[in-house]
Amino acid sequence: MSRKKTQNALNSFLVAADALVKMNQLIEAEIRYKNALKQAEKDYGINSDQTMLVSSILSAFYRTQNREEEAIEIEARLFAWTMEPQQAADVESTRRFVGGAKSEPSTATDERGVRIPASLRRPCQILGLNLEEPLSVSNINKAWKKQMLSQGAHPDLGGNTDEAVLLNKAKEQLMAYLEERAPKLGSKFKK
Repeated sequence: MSRKKTQNALNSFLVAADALVKMNQLIEAEIRYKNALKQAEKDYGINSDQTMLVSSILSAFYRTQNREEEAIEIEARLFAWTMEPQQAADVESTRRFVGGAKSEPSTATDERGVRIPASLRRPCQILGLNLEEPLSVSNINKAWKKQMLSQGAHPDLGGNTDEAVLLNKAKEQLMAYLEERAPKLGSKFKK
């Protein structure tokens, strides 16, 4: 099945579920949301962005229905998913500094990139970054530059100042996130 057909099938489950919620047919809506989750897991994988997106929608549905236990169970899975890359980076940095397996100096945020957490999806969309690709400094800079020049957003080039501010804030958020995740060396090494 092609990516587009797969995405259309997933969207049809979600649209149908939303329509059922509006008609107050909550049991049928829950079934559709669960079917969308199964579809996303099957087509994209259990830890994919699409699966996590559908999981967050299902969690929100449970919250609106005051079904805390189901919502908390899904939210725990979402939290674990967003923390996985950080835990892997922590293990790698511990190996390097404690004398574990020898490896090349890591530029984790520049070459390999990191998985994009849900809180940063909006800035990524503003910059036009693909949510499937890892987040890295070079990807952010390329996307920012492309958006600034292609949309004519840069004020010096006759663009809209509000668009430029929006693009700059998105870039700043993403860069701050990567900086926060970068290994910290002592002040002795900062030069």
